[in-house]
Amino acid sequence: MEKEGLLDTLLYLGGVSGSTWSMSSVYSDPQWSANMDRAASTLSGPGVELEQALAWLGERAKEEFFSLTDIWGVLTSAGIMKQMDLRRLSDEASRNATNPYPIYSAIEKDCFSNGPIEDKVNCNKAASLESKSSEERKSIFVRWSMELLAAVDTWSQSLEDGVFKTRVAVLTKQVLPLIMKWEWGTTNNFLYQYEDVTVPPCLGTKERFHLIDAGLLINVAYPAFLGDKRDIDLIIAPEYSAGNIFETLTLARDYAAKLKKPFPEIDDKVLEEREWPKDCYVFEGKGKEPTIVYMPLFNRQNCQDAEEVKAKMEEFSTFQRPFSEEKIQSVLETAKANVKNNKEILLREINKAVHRRQSKRKLVLHHL
Repeated sequence: MEKEGLLDTLLYLGGVSGSTWSMSSVYSDPQWSANMDRAASTLSGPGVELEQALAWLGERAKEEFFSLTDIWGVLTSAGIMKQMDLRRLSDEASRNATNPYPIYSAIEKDCFSNGPIEDKVNCNKAASLESKSSEERKSIFVRWSMELLAAVDTWSQSLEDGVFKTRVAVLTKQVLPLIMKWEWGTTNNFLYQYEDVTVPPCLGTKERFHLIDAGLLINVAYPAFLGDKRDIDLIIAPEYSAGNIFETLTLARDYAAKLKKPFPEIDDKVLEEREWPKDCYVFEGKGKEPTIVYMPLFNRQNCQDAEEVKAKMEEFSTFQRPFSEEKIQSVLETAKANVKNNKEILLREINKAVHRRQSKRKLVLHHL
C-alpha cells in the first residue's frame, strides 16, 4: 500500500496472533512507513543467538508475572521475527504520527471461557485439533510441552559446565509448573474495579488477568473495529489465515450479530466461491455499517484453479518452521500484486468512505 501511495489514508493498522508479531517488528522502526524494505529484510536476517534469548528469559523469570507467554514470545520473536524487541506498548505513544495507529488484539482467557462471548465458534489454529474440546487441546499441548522439556533437559546434559548450562537447567525447572498450571499472559488488570457499564464483569473483578491469542476467537481483528467506539467507515482486509477462506468473515458477522454491532450484509452466494475466490470483494456498508474490502491472498488472479489455491494454502500454512528467504519473497510479492491489481477499487472505496464521513458531519452540524 505504501508503494501505491495508499498507506497514508489509513488511520489504524490492526492484527491478531501472527499479525501482531509482524506489526511489532514493523513498528520497531519509528520511520517504518518510509523504509518498508528494511522491515521485510529483517525476516531474512541471521536471527538471535540462543544465549541472548535465554539471558532475557532468565531475567524475566525473576519477575512476578512470568508465564508461558514469555517463553512463546521469545521463541517467536527470536526464531521467526529474527529480533528481540524489548519495547513496551507504551513506547508506541512516541511513534511517528504519519504511521497508522497500531491496534494489537488479545482476549482475556477467563472472559473467553466464561464471559459474554463463551458461545462463539472459535477459529481453531491447528487442523488436527479442530474437533477437540478445550481440555483435550490443553492435554495435547501439555504432552507436547513435556516431551520438548525432556528433550531440552537431555540436550543440556551434554553441554559444558558453565553459565549457559546453568541457565538452561534453571529455566527448565521454572517452566514445568507453568505448563502444569497452564498459565498464559499473566499481567496486572488495569480495569480492576473500574466502574463502567461497557466493562463486562469478567474483566473488572480480578486484580490480574491472562491475555491469550485473539485468533482463538476470530483470526482477523474485526472485533476491535466494530461499533461506535472507533466508528470505522472502511475496513481493508488482506486475508490470509489458518482455516477456510471467508471463515473469519462469517465468524465476524456472527460475532457482530450476537453483540448487536453493525456489519455489512454477506451474500451467501459469494461464500460458495471459497474454493477458488476472486482477488477482491466489496461488502458495502449501509448506515453505521463499515464497508469491508476483502482480499484473499490466493485467488483466481494468481492460481489457475481451486486445486492450486489448496496447494498454495498448504505450502504457506501457518504451522511450519520459519519461512525461507524464497518463501518470504514469494508471499510478499503475491500480497503486493494483490494490492496493485486492485488499486482502483481501493481508491474508489476510500473516496466513498470519505464522502460518507463528510455526510455524517454535515448531518451532525445540521442537527446542532
